[in-house]
Amino acid sequence: MAKTSIHGFIIFYSTNSLFNIQGVLHMRYKVVGPPGTGKTRRLLNEVQKYVDNGTPLNRIGYFAFTRKAAGEARDRFLKVRTELTKKDIKYFQTLHSLAFNRLGLKEENVMQDLNYKRIGETCGIQIKYASYEINNWNGIFSSDSEYLGLINLARVKQISVLEQLDLNEHLSKIERDKLDAIEKEINNYKKTYGLIDFTDMIQKFLDTKDTPTFDVIFVDEAQDLSLIQWSMINKIEQDTNCDVWVAGDDDQAIFGWAGADVDSFIDYDAEEIPLTKSERVPSSIQKIALNVINRIQDNRINKEYLPKDEPGEILERYKLSDIDMSTGDWLILTRTKSLLKPIPTYLKKKGLFFNTAQGNSIGKSLYEDIQYWSQLQKKVILPDIQLQRIKERIKGPMNLSLKWYDVFNNISESQINYMRLLLLNNEDPTKDARIKVSTIHGAKGGEATNVVLFLNHTTNTIKGAKKSIYKQDEENRVWYVGITRTMKNLYLIKSQNKLKEFKI
Repeated sequence: MAKTSIHGFIIFYSTNSLFNIQGVLHMRYKVVGPPGTGKTRRLLNEVQKYVDNGTPLNRIGYFAFTRKAAGEARDRFLKVRTELTKKDIKYFQTLHSLAFNRLGLKEENVMQDLNYKRIGETCGIQIKYASYEINNWNGIFSSDSEYLGLINLARVKQISVLEQLDLNEHLSKIERDKLDAIEKEINNYKKTYGLIDFTDMIQKFLDTKDTPTFDVIFVDEAQDLSLIQWSMINKIEQDTNCDVWVAGDDDQAIFGWAGADVDSFIDYDAEEIPLTKSERVPSSIQKIALNVINRIQDNRINKEYLPKDEPGEILERYKLSDIDMSTGDWLILTRTKSLLKPIPTYLKKKGLFFNTAQGNSIGKSLYEDIQYWSQLQKKVILPDIQLQRIKERIKGPMNLSLKWYDVFNNISESQINYMRLLLLNNEDPTKDARIKVSTIHGAKGGEATNVVLFLNHTTNTIKGAKKSIYKQDEENRVWYVGITRTMKNLYLIKSQNKLKEFKI
Protein backbone atom coordinates (compact mmCIF):
# COMPACT_ATOMS: atom_id res chain seq x y z
CA MET A 1 0.00 0.00 0.00
CA ALA A 2 1.04 3.60 -0.58
CA LYS A 3 -0.43 6.95 0.44
CA THR A 4 -1.01 10.45 -0.94
CA SER A 5 -2.68 13.62 0.30
CA ILE A 6 -5.76 15.07 -1.41
CA HIS A 7 -7.47 18.15 0.03
CA GLY A 8 -5.54 17.62 3.28
CA PHE A 9 -6.70 14.03 3.74
CA ILE A 10 -4.37 11.05 3.73
CA ILE A 11 -5.65 8.48 1.25
CA PHE A 12 -4.29 4.96 1.04
CA TYR A 13 -4.34 3.19 -2.28
CA SER A 14 -3.00 0.18 -4.09
CA THR A 15 -0.19 1.10 -6.45
CA ASN A 16 -2.00 -0.29 -9.47
CA SER A 17 -4.82 2.32 -9.07
CA LEU A 18 -2.52 5.37 -9.06
CA PHE A 19 -1.99 7.15 -12.38
CA ASN A 20 0.41 9.90 -13.36
CA ILE A 21 -0.51 12.38 -16.08
CA GLN A 22 1.78 15.38 -16.60
CA GLY A 23 3.39 14.79 -13.24
CA VAL A 24 0.09 14.85 -11.29
CA LEU A 25 -1.08 11.83 -9.33
CA HIS A 26 -4.70 10.74 -9.48
CA MET A 27 -6.78 7.63 -8.90
CA ARG A 28 -8.79 5.24 -11.05
CA TYR A 29 -11.45 2.82 -9.80
CA LYS A 30 -13.68 0.35 -11.61
CA VAL A 31 -16.84 -0.74 -9.77
CA VAL A 32 -18.09 -4.03 -11.20
CA GLY A 33 -21.61 -4.89 -10.13
CA PRO A 34 -24.07 -7.57 -11.32
CA PRO A 35 -27.79 -6.65 -11.49
CA GLY A 36 -29.21 -5.05 -8.36
CA THR A 37 -25.91 -4.88 -6.45
CA GLY A 38 -26.03 -1.09 -6.04
CA LYS A 39 -23.57 0.34 -8.56
CA THR A 40 -25.22 3.76 -8.60
CA ARG A 41 -25.52 3.73 -4.81
CA ARG A 42 -21.80 3.03 -4.48
CA LEU A 43 -20.90 5.88 -6.84
CA LEU A 44 -23.17 8.32 -4.99
CA ASN A 45 -21.60 7.30 -1.68
CA GLU A 46 -18.22 8.17 -3.16
CA VAL A 47 -19.57 11.51 -4.41
CA GLN A 48 -20.59 12.30 -0.82
CA LYS A 49 -17.10 11.44 0.43
CA TYR A 50 -15.49 13.84 -2.03
CA VAL A 51 -17.91 16.61 -1.00
CA ASP A 52 -17.26 15.92 2.69
CA ASN A 53 -13.52 16.07 2.02
CA GLY A 54 -13.85 19.54 0.53
CA THR A 55 -14.10 18.94 -3.22
CA PRO A 56 -16.05 21.84 -4.77
CA LEU A 57 -19.38 20.74 -6.26
CA ASN A 58 -18.60 22.37 -9.60
CA ARG A 59 -15.48 20.19 -9.89
CA ILE A 60 -17.39 16.91 -9.58
CA GLY A 61 -18.77 15.31 -12.76
CA TYR A 62 -21.32 12.50 -12.67
CA PHE A 63 -22.16 11.05 -16.08
CA ALA A 64 -24.86 8.48 -16.74
CA PHE A 65 -25.74 6.76 -20.00
CA THR A 66 -29.19 8.39 -20.25
CA ARG A 67 -30.59 11.75 -19.19
CA LYS A 68 -33.20 9.92 -17.09
CA ALA A 69 -30.54 7.95 -15.20
CA ALA A 70 -28.51 11.11 -14.61
CA GLY A 71 -31.59 12.89 -13.26
CA GLU A 72 -32.45 9.99 -10.96
CA ALA A 73 -28.89 9.88 -9.60
CA ARG A 74 -28.97 13.64 -9.00
CA ASP A 75 -32.32 13.41 -7.18
CA ARG A 76 -31.06 10.54 -5.00
CA PHE A 77 -28.02 12.60 -4.06
CA LEU A 78 -30.17 15.64 -3.20
CA LYS A 79 -32.37 13.53 -0.93
CA VAL A 80 -29.31 12.95 1.23
CA ARG A 81 -27.76 16.42 0.81
CA THR A 82 -30.95 18.37 1.44
CA GLU A 83 -29.05 21.63 1.82
CA LEU A 84 -28.18 21.53 -1.89
CA THR A 85 -30.21 22.30 -5.03
CA LYS A 86 -30.04 21.17 -8.66
CA LYS A 87 -28.11 24.34 -9.52
CA ASP A 88 -25.38 23.33 -7.07
CA ILE A 89 -24.61 20.07 -8.91
CA LYS A 90 -24.83 21.03 -12.56
CA TYR A 91 -22.58 18.25 -13.83
CA PHE A 92 -25.01 15.38 -13.21
CA GLN A 93 -25.75 14.69 -16.88
CA THR A 94 -24.92 12.58 -19.94
CA LEU A 95 -21.66 12.98 -21.81
CA HIS A 96 -23.60 14.32 -24.79
CA SER A 97 -25.29 16.92 -22.58
CA LEU A 98 -21.89 18.01 -21.28
CA ALA A 99 -20.60 18.47 -24.83
CA PHE A 100 -23.82 20.17 -25.94
CA ASN A 101 -23.79 22.70 -23.11
CA ARG A 102 -20.05 23.31 -23.25
CA LEU A 103 -20.25 24.09 -26.95
CA GLY A 104 -23.17 26.50 -26.43
CA LEU A 105 -25.50 24.59 -28.76
CA LYS A 106 -29.31 24.69 -29.04
CA GLU A 107 -31.65 21.76 -29.79
CA GLU A 108 -32.56 23.28 -33.16
CA ASN A 109 -28.88 22.79 -34.11
CA VAL A 110 -29.29 18.99 -33.86
CA MET A 111 -30.22 16.73 -36.78
CA GLN A 112 -33.81 15.48 -36.63
CA ASP A 113 -35.84 12.79 -38.35
CA LEU A 114 -37.08 15.19 -41.04
CA ASN A 115 -33.52 16.18 -41.98
CA TYR A 116 -32.55 12.56 -42.64
CA LYS A 117 -35.71 11.99 -44.70
CA ARG A 118 -34.76 14.95 -46.90
CA ILE A 119 -31.28 13.51 -47.36
CA GLY A 120 -32.89 10.21 -48.37
CA GLU A 121 -35.01 11.99 -50.99
CA THR A 122 -31.91 13.62 -52.43
CA CYS A 123 -30.04 10.29 -52.55
CA GLY A 124 -32.96 8.26 -53.87
CA ILE A 125 -33.52 6.08 -50.80
CA GLN A 126 -36.71 5.83 -48.76
CA ILE A 127 -36.21 6.58 -45.08
CA LYS A 128 -39.22 5.95 -42.83
CA TYR A 129 -37.47 7.00 -39.62
CA ALA A 130 -34.02 8.12 -38.55
CA SER A 131 -33.47 9.77 -35.23
CA TYR A 132 -31.60 9.96 -31.96
CA GLU A 133 -33.26 9.34 -28.61
CA ILE A 134 -33.64 13.06 -27.93
CA ASN A 135 -35.27 12.52 -24.56
CA ASN A 136 -32.42 10.38 -23.24
CA TRP A 137 -29.43 12.06 -24.87
CA ASN A 138 -27.51 8.80 -24.92
CA GLY A 139 -26.36 9.18 -28.51
CA ILE A 140 -28.13 6.04 -29.74
CA PHE A 141 -29.19 6.40 -33.36
CA SER A 142 -31.85 4.23 -34.97
CA SER A 143 -33.16 4.07 -38.52
CA ASP A 144 -34.83 1.68 -40.92
CA SER A 145 -32.07 2.57 -43.40
CA GLU A 146 -29.10 0.20 -43.28
CA TYR A 147 -27.04 2.91 -44.99
CA LEU A 148 -27.64 5.48 -42.25
CA GLY A 149 -27.19 2.91 -39.49
CA LEU A 150 -23.86 1.75 -40.89
CA ILE A 151 -22.56 5.31 -41.39
CA ASN A 152 -23.43 6.28 -37.84
CA LEU A 153 -21.97 3.07 -36.39
CA ALA A 154 -18.66 3.64 -38.15
CA ARG A 155 -18.40 7.14 -36.72
CA VAL A 156 -19.04 6.19 -33.07
CA LYS A 157 -16.52 3.35 -33.45
CA GLN A 158 -14.04 5.82 -35.00
CA ILE A 159 -13.41 3.74 -38.10
CA SER A 160 -14.14 4.32 -41.80
CA VAL A 161 -17.50 3.47 -43.30
CA LEU A 162 -15.92 0.89 -45.60
CA GLU A 163 -14.21 -0.79 -42.64
CA GLN A 164 -17.58 -1.04 -40.90
CA LEU A 165 -19.15 -2.45 -44.07
CA ASP A 166 -16.51 -5.18 -44.15
CA LEU A 167 -17.43 -6.04 -40.54
CA ASN A 168 -21.10 -6.29 -41.50
CA GLU A 169 -20.78 -8.91 -44.20
CA HIS A 170 -24.48 -9.83 -43.95
CA LEU A 171 -25.41 -6.43 -45.39
CA SER A 172 -24.95 -7.83 -48.88
CA LYS A 173 -27.45 -5.43 -50.49
CA ILE A 174 -25.41 -2.36 -49.54
CA GLU A 175 -23.93 -0.65 -52.61
CA ARG A 176 -20.52 0.87 -51.88
CA ASP A 177 -20.92 3.74 -54.34
CA LYS A 178 -24.32 4.64 -52.89
CA LEU A 179 -22.92 4.36 -49.35
CA ASP A 180 -20.15 6.80 -50.21
CA ALA A 181 -22.62 9.20 -51.87
CA ILE A 182 -24.98 9.19 -48.87
CA GLU A 183 -22.12 9.85 -46.46
CA LYS A 184 -21.01 12.84 -48.54
CA GLU A 185 -24.59 14.15 -48.78
CA ILE A 186 -25.01 13.96 -44.98
CA ASN A 187 -21.82 15.97 -44.48
CA ASN A 188 -22.84 18.54 -47.11
CA TYR A 189 -26.36 18.86 -45.67
CA LYS A 190 -25.09 19.45 -42.14
CA LYS A 191 -22.60 22.04 -43.39
CA THR A 192 -25.20 23.84 -45.52
CA TYR A 193 -27.79 24.12 -42.74
CA GLY A 194 -25.43 24.48 -39.79
CA LEU A 195 -26.55 21.23 -38.16
CA ILE A 196 -24.74 18.61 -36.12
CA ASP A 197 -25.53 15.12 -34.89
CA PHE A 198 -24.75 13.52 -31.52
CA THR A 199 -21.41 12.16 -32.69
CA ASP A 200 -20.41 15.62 -33.92
CA MET A 201 -21.04 16.93 -30.39
CA ILE A 202 -18.50 14.54 -28.93
CA GLN A 203 -16.01 15.14 -31.75
CA LYS A 204 -16.23 18.93 -31.34
CA PHE A 205 -15.70 18.50 -27.60
CA LEU A 206 -12.62 16.36 -28.31
CA ASP A 207 -11.27 19.11 -30.54
CA THR A 208 -11.86 21.95 -28.06
CA LYS A 209 -9.36 23.13 -25.47
CA ASP A 210 -12.18 24.34 -23.19
CA THR A 211 -12.54 21.26 -20.96
CA PRO A 212 -14.32 21.90 -17.65
CA THR A 213 -12.04 21.52 -14.64
CA PHE A 214 -12.84 18.44 -12.58
CA ASP A 215 -11.24 16.95 -9.48
CA VAL A 216 -13.17 13.73 -9.99
CA ILE A 217 -15.58 12.25 -12.52
CA PHE A 218 -17.97 9.33 -12.11
CA VAL A 219 -19.23 7.31 -15.07
CA ASP A 220 -22.24 5.04 -14.50
CA GLU A 221 -23.20 2.21 -16.88
CA ALA A 222 -19.76 2.51 -18.45
CA GLN A 223 -20.13 -0.77 -20.34
CA ASP A 224 -22.51 1.07 -22.70
CA LEU A 225 -20.05 3.76 -23.77
CA SER A 226 -18.94 3.86 -27.39
CA LEU A 227 -15.28 4.23 -28.33
CA ILE A 228 -15.72 7.93 -29.05
CA GLN A 229 -17.33 8.41 -25.60
CA TRP A 230 -14.36 6.65 -24.01
CA SER A 231 -12.18 9.13 -25.90
CA MET A 232 -14.11 11.91 -24.18
CA ILE A 233 -13.51 10.34 -20.74
CA ASN A 234 -9.82 10.04 -21.54
CA LYS A 235 -9.65 13.66 -22.67
CA ILE A 236 -11.26 14.92 -19.45
CA GLU A 237 -8.84 12.81 -17.39
CA GLN A 238 -5.80 14.01 -19.33
CA ASP A 239 -6.81 17.68 -19.41
CA THR A 240 -7.75 17.94 -15.73
CA ASN A 241 -5.74 15.16 -13.99
CA CYS A 242 -8.90 14.15 -12.15
CA ASP A 243 -9.75 10.97 -10.31
CA VAL A 244 -11.95 8.62 -12.36
CA TRP A 245 -14.61 6.21 -11.12
CA VAL A 246 -16.33 3.98 -13.66
CA ALA A 247 -19.11 1.52 -12.83
CA GLY A 248 -20.82 -1.11 -14.89
CA ASP A 249 -21.39 -4.74 -15.71
CA ASP A 250 -20.06 -6.22 -18.93
CA ASP A 251 -22.78 -8.90 -18.69
CA GLN A 252 -25.35 -6.13 -19.23
CA ALA A 253 -23.67 -4.65 -22.30
CA ILE A 254 -26.53 -4.78 -24.82
CA PHE A 255 -25.89 -1.78 -27.06
CA GLY A 256 -23.15 -3.20 -29.26
CA TRP A 257 -25.42 -2.72 -32.27
CA ALA A 258 -25.30 1.04 -31.53
CA GLY A 259 -21.52 1.14 -31.15
CA ALA A 260 -21.05 0.40 -27.44
CA ASP A 261 -17.55 -0.91 -26.81
CA VAL A 262 -17.74 -3.33 -23.88
CA ASP A 263 -14.07 -4.33 -24.26
CA SER A 264 -13.03 -0.79 -23.29
CA PHE A 265 -14.81 -1.30 -19.97
CA ILE A 266 -13.46 -4.82 -19.45
CA ASP A 267 -9.90 -3.73 -20.20
CA TYR A 268 -10.06 -0.39 -18.34
CA ASP A 269 -6.93 -0.18 -16.19
CA ALA A 270 -8.10 0.65 -12.68
CA GLU A 271 -8.45 -0.77 -9.20
CA GLU A 272 -11.41 -3.14 -9.42
CA ILE A 273 -14.10 -2.97 -6.75
CA PRO A 274 -16.52 -5.93 -6.99
CA LEU A 275 -20.07 -5.72 -5.61
CA THR A 276 -21.22 -9.13 -4.50
CA LYS A 277 -24.76 -8.96 -3.11
CA SER A 278 -27.90 -8.36 -5.21
CA GLU A 279 -30.81 -6.66 -3.51
CA ARG A 280 -33.06 -7.34 -6.51
CA VAL A 281 -32.60 -10.79 -8.01
CA PRO A 282 -34.09 -13.78 -6.09
CA SER A 283 -32.21 -17.07 -6.03
CA SER A 284 -34.43 -18.96 -8.51
CA ILE A 285 -34.20 -16.05 -10.98
CA GLN A 286 -30.44 -15.80 -10.54
CA LYS A 287 -30.05 -19.49 -11.32
CA ILE A 288 -31.56 -19.27 -14.80
CA ALA A 289 -29.90 -15.88 -15.40
CA LEU A 290 -26.47 -17.38 -14.73
CA ASN A 291 -27.32 -20.29 -17.02
CA VAL A 292 -27.79 -17.75 -19.82
CA ILE A 293 -24.84 -15.45 -19.13
CA ASN A 294 -22.38 -18.33 -18.67
CA ARG A 295 -22.85 -19.03 -22.39
CA ILE A 296 -20.67 -16.00 -23.12
CA GLN A 297 -17.68 -17.25 -25.12
CA ASP A 298 -15.63 -14.09 -25.63
CA ASN A 299 -14.01 -11.54 -23.32
CA ARG A 300 -15.78 -11.37 -19.93
CA ILE A 301 -15.09 -10.32 -16.32
CA ASN A 302 -15.56 -13.34 -14.11
CA LYS A 303 -17.81 -12.44 -11.19
CA GLU A 304 -19.72 -14.08 -8.36
CA TYR A 305 -22.59 -12.57 -6.41
CA LEU A 306 -25.17 -13.61 -3.86
CA PRO A 307 -28.87 -13.39 -4.76
CA LYS A 308 -31.60 -11.62 -2.86
CA ASP A 309 -32.63 -13.34 0.38
CA GLU A 310 -35.80 -14.89 -1.00
CA PRO A 311 -36.42 -17.63 -3.57
CA GLY A 312 -38.69 -15.88 -6.03
CA GLU A 313 -40.84 -17.83 -8.47
CA ILE A 314 -40.69 -18.73 -12.16
CA LEU A 315 -44.01 -19.37 -13.89
CA GLU A 316 -44.51 -20.48 -17.49
CA ARG A 317 -47.47 -19.27 -19.54
CA TYR A 318 -48.48 -19.27 -23.20
CA LYS A 319 -50.57 -16.09 -23.32
CA LEU A 320 -50.66 -12.74 -21.54
CA SER A 321 -54.32 -13.37 -20.80
CA ASP A 322 -53.26 -16.27 -18.56
CA ILE A 323 -51.81 -13.76 -16.07
CA ASP A 324 -53.81 -11.72 -13.55
CA MET A 325 -52.32 -8.20 -13.51
CA SER A 326 -55.12 -6.51 -11.58
CA THR A 327 -52.77 -5.63 -8.71
CA GLY A 328 -49.08 -5.09 -8.14
CA ASP A 329 -46.29 -3.54 -10.22
CA TRP A 330 -45.42 -5.11 -13.55
CA LEU A 331 -42.85 -4.94 -16.29
CA ILE A 332 -43.83 -6.52 -19.62
CA LEU A 333 -40.81 -7.15 -21.86
CA THR A 334 -40.27 -8.23 -25.45
CA ARG A 335 -37.10 -8.70 -27.46
CA THR A 336 -37.99 -6.17 -30.17
CA LYS A 337 -40.34 -3.24 -30.78
CA SER A 338 -42.34 -5.20 -33.37
CA LEU A 339 -43.28 -7.81 -30.75
CA LEU A 340 -44.64 -5.07 -28.48
CA LYS A 341 -47.39 -3.91 -30.82
CA PRO A 342 -50.36 -6.09 -29.69
CA ILE A 343 -49.75 -5.59 -25.96
CA PRO A 344 -51.18 -2.04 -25.48
CA THR A 345 -54.38 -3.07 -27.31
CA TYR A 346 -54.83 -6.02 -24.96
CA LEU A 347 -54.20 -3.93 -21.83
CA LYS A 348 -56.73 -1.32 -22.92
CA LYS A 349 -59.36 -4.00 -23.47
CA LYS A 350 -58.73 -5.19 -19.91
CA GLY A 351 -59.01 -1.64 -18.56
CA LEU A 352 -55.47 -1.54 -17.16
CA PHE A 353 -53.43 1.66 -16.87
CA PHE A 354 -49.93 1.34 -18.33
CA ASN A 355 -46.89 3.17 -19.62
CA THR A 356 -44.82 2.74 -22.79
CA ALA A 357 -41.87 4.61 -24.29
CA GLN A 358 -44.44 6.95 -25.85
CA GLY A 359 -45.94 7.83 -22.45
CA ASN A 360 -48.96 6.85 -20.36
CA SER A 361 -51.91 5.03 -21.93
CA ILE A 362 -54.16 8.00 -21.09
CA GLY A 363 -53.47 11.47 -19.73
CA LYS A 364 -54.12 12.27 -16.08
CA SER A 365 -56.00 15.50 -16.90
CA LEU A 366 -59.09 13.63 -18.14
CA TYR A 367 -59.18 11.53 -14.96
CA GLU A 368 -58.83 14.65 -12.80
CA ASP A 369 -61.59 16.45 -14.68
CA ILE A 370 -63.91 13.47 -14.20
CA GLN A 371 -63.29 13.77 -10.46
CA TYR A 372 -64.00 17.52 -10.59
CA TRP A 373 -67.29 16.87 -12.45
CA SER A 374 -68.26 14.34 -9.80
CA GLN A 375 -67.56 16.91 -7.08
CA LEU A 376 -69.70 19.49 -8.87
CA GLN A 377 -72.54 16.98 -9.02
CA LYS A 378 -72.21 16.62 -5.25
CA LYS A 379 -72.48 20.45 -4.96
CA VAL A 380 -68.84 20.86 -3.94
CA ILE A 381 -67.54 24.37 -4.72
CA LEU A 382 -64.45 24.07 -6.90
CA PRO A 383 -61.50 26.51 -7.04
CA ASP A 384 -61.68 28.86 -10.04
CA ILE A 385 -58.85 27.11 -11.89
CA GLN A 386 -60.59 23.73 -11.69
CA LEU A 387 -63.94 25.21 -12.64
CA GLN A 388 -62.35 26.85 -15.67
CA ARG A 389 -60.93 23.50 -16.79
CA ILE A 390 -64.42 21.97 -16.63
CA LYS A 391 -65.90 24.84 -18.63
CA GLU A 392 -63.29 24.28 -21.33
CA ARG A 393 -64.19 20.58 -21.45
CA ILE A 394 -67.99 20.68 -21.74
CA LYS A 395 -69.73 20.87 -25.10
CA GLY A 396 -72.83 22.72 -24.01
CA PRO A 397 -74.65 23.97 -20.92
CA MET A 398 -73.35 22.75 -17.57
CA ASN A 399 -76.05 20.13 -17.01
CA LEU A 400 -75.04 18.42 -13.76
CA SER A 401 -77.59 15.65 -14.24
CA LEU A 402 -75.52 14.18 -17.09
CA LYS A 403 -72.59 11.78 -16.92
CA TRP A 404 -69.13 13.08 -17.75
CA TYR A 405 -69.00 11.22 -21.06
CA ASP A 406 -72.23 12.94 -22.18
CA VAL A 407 -70.86 16.38 -21.33
CA PHE A 408 -67.15 16.43 -22.13
CA ASN A 409 -66.09 17.38 -25.62
CA ASN A 410 -63.32 16.17 -27.93
CA ILE A 411 -63.04 12.69 -26.45
CA SER A 412 -63.15 9.70 -28.76
CA GLU A 413 -65.44 6.77 -28.15
CA SER A 414 -62.45 4.51 -27.55
CA GLN A 415 -61.08 6.91 -24.90
CA ILE A 416 -64.48 7.03 -23.18
CA ASN A 417 -64.74 3.24 -23.11
CA TYR A 418 -61.17 2.86 -21.89
CA MET A 419 -61.59 5.45 -19.12
CA ARG A 420 -64.83 3.81 -17.97
CA LEU A 421 -62.97 0.52 -17.63
CA LEU A 422 -60.14 2.23 -15.73
CA LEU A 423 -62.65 3.71 -13.29
CA LEU A 424 -64.33 0.33 -12.83
CA ASN A 425 -60.93 -1.22 -12.08
CA ASN A 426 -60.00 1.58 -9.66
CA GLU A 427 -56.98 2.50 -11.77
CA ASP A 428 -55.59 6.00 -11.09
CA PRO A 429 -53.91 7.74 -14.06
CA THR A 430 -52.72 10.58 -11.78
CA LYS A 431 -50.18 8.17 -10.26
CA ASP A 432 -47.21 6.44 -11.89
CA ALA A 433 -48.38 3.55 -14.04
CA ARG A 434 -47.93 0.27 -12.17
CA ILE A 435 -47.64 -1.59 -15.49
CA LYS A 436 -44.76 -0.71 -17.83
CA VAL A 437 -44.44 -2.11 -21.34
CA SER A 438 -41.02 -2.06 -22.95
CA THR A 439 -38.40 -3.78 -25.03
CA ILE A 440 -35.62 -5.34 -22.98
CA HIS A 441 -33.28 -2.58 -24.17
CA GLY A 442 -35.71 0.11 -23.03
CA ALA A 443 -36.05 -1.45 -19.57
CA LYS A 444 -32.34 -1.56 -18.82
CA GLY A 445 -31.80 -0.20 -15.32
CA GLY A 446 -35.44 -0.85 -14.39
CA GLU A 447 -37.01 -3.44 -12.13
CA ALA A 448 -40.41 -4.69 -11.00
CA THR A 449 -41.89 -7.13 -8.52
CA ASN A 450 -43.48 -9.01 -11.42
CA VAL A 451 -41.82 -9.36 -14.81
CA VAL A 452 -43.47 -10.82 -17.89
CA LEU A 453 -40.85 -11.87 -20.44
CA PHE A 454 -41.94 -12.96 -23.92
CA LEU A 455 -39.46 -15.60 -25.12
CA ASN A 456 -40.14 -15.29 -28.83
CA HIS A 457 -37.53 -13.97 -31.24
CA THR A 458 -37.92 -12.33 -34.60
CA THR A 459 -36.38 -13.91 -37.69
CA ASN A 460 -33.77 -11.11 -37.82
CA THR A 461 -32.54 -11.61 -34.26
CA ILE A 462 -32.25 -15.35 -34.85
CA LYS A 463 -30.24 -14.83 -38.05
CA GLY A 464 -28.06 -12.21 -36.36
CA ALA A 465 -27.15 -14.54 -33.49
CA LYS A 466 -25.94 -17.16 -35.97
CA LYS A 467 -23.52 -14.81 -37.69
CA SER A 468 -20.75 -14.75 -35.09
CA ILE A 469 -19.72 -15.49 -31.52
CA TYR A 470 -19.93 -11.74 -30.87
CA LYS A 471 -23.60 -11.67 -31.95
CA GLN A 472 -24.38 -14.78 -29.90
CA ASP A 473 -22.75 -13.22 -26.84
CA GLU A 474 -24.72 -10.01 -27.20
CA GLU A 475 -27.96 -11.96 -27.61
CA ASN A 476 -27.28 -13.83 -24.36
CA ARG A 477 -26.57 -10.52 -22.63
CA VAL A 478 -29.90 -9.09 -23.82
CA TRP A 479 -31.88 -11.98 -22.33
CA TYR A 480 -29.80 -11.86 -19.15
CA VAL A 481 -30.82 -8.23 -18.71
CA GLY A 482 -34.48 -9.12 -19.29
CA ILE A 483 -34.45 -11.92 -16.71
CA THR A 484 -32.67 -9.85 -14.06
CA ARG A 485 -35.24 -7.05 -13.97
CA THR A 486 -37.22 -9.40 -11.68
CA MET A 487 -37.61 -8.70 -7.97
CA LYS A 488 -39.95 -11.61 -7.17
CA ASN A 489 -42.05 -13.33 -9.88
CA LEU A 490 -40.87 -14.04 -13.42
CA TYR A 491 -43.54 -15.04 -15.94
CA LEU A 492 -42.08 -16.64 -19.06
CA ILE A 493 -44.40 -16.46 -22.07
CA LYS A 494 -43.58 -19.46 -24.25
CA SER A 495 -43.64 -19.17 -28.02
CA GLN A 496 -46.11 -21.17 -30.10
CA ASN A 497 -43.26 -21.63 -32.58
CA LYS A 498 -40.43 -23.43 -30.75
CA LEU A 499 -37.96 -22.48 -33.49
CA LYS A 500 -38.47 -18.84 -32.55
CA GLU A 501 -38.22 -19.29 -28.81
CA PHE A 502 -35.15 -18.30 -26.83
CA LYS A 503 -34.00 -21.25 -24.74
CA ILE A 504 -33.53 -20.23 -21.11
